[in-house]
Amino acid sequence: MFHLKRYSSGFGIHSPYAYQFVRNVWRQRLPYYAYGGISQLLDTIKGSTTRQQRREMDLISEKEARLLFRVTNFFNPQCILQVGTATGVESIAMLEVSHKTCLYLYDPQLEQKTLAVRVLQSQVDRVECYDDLDVAVDEMLSATGESSMALINTLVPEGVLQRLLDAGVVIMMRNLRQEAMSNLFEAACDHMPMGQTYTNGKIAILNPNTKLQREDFLLWL
Repeated sequence: MFHLKRYSSGFGIHSPYAYQFVRNVWRQRLPYYAYGGISQLLDTIKGSTTRQQRREMDLISEKEARLLFRVTNFFNPQCILQVGTATGVESIAMLEVSHKTCLYLYDPQLEQKTLAVRVLQSQVDRVECYDDLDVAVDEMLSATGESSMALINTLVPEGVLQRLLDAGVVIMMRNLRQEAMSNLFEAACDHMPMGQTYTNGKIAILNPNTKLQREDFLLWL
């Protein structure tokens, strides 16, 4: 079973890589060029929906959206796998990093999510949509080498996460307050022989880099 080490701003972390990641990515407070667009998009959605609707459609918080952008900016992946569309804000935040990035989006219910489809319209030429997760994973992995990332918004089979981690894919998981997602995260941590994970109990980042000592960090955002 994995063991989380508790830290706040990075102080006390002995790994130079983890210290830099926590200080410069996880808890970075400097503004980025994409923040204005992310904030505007979220305000537009909030202005046309109720709190209950936003909860049901899994609207990402501004803090998490900014973190997602920073993580994507740090790893600069050529290809991104996204499981679950939510409102599409996550997709926009990740695709803001580079115009060369391609998104492989798995969501069998996408056609029923009018808001998400509208949000994604501006990036339609860079988004490949799938209703079969295995096919999405196959095509994403075959299109890139180590420069890849995955965003998991909803539950997936444990074997899918294992396959991604074994391929060196950096994974970000959301909604860890749901017991099933939390259990999936723990299983993924147990599967990793090397690399580092970071979580605040709501979101998590798994970096399976084989050059890094195996460590798990509990932080707050």
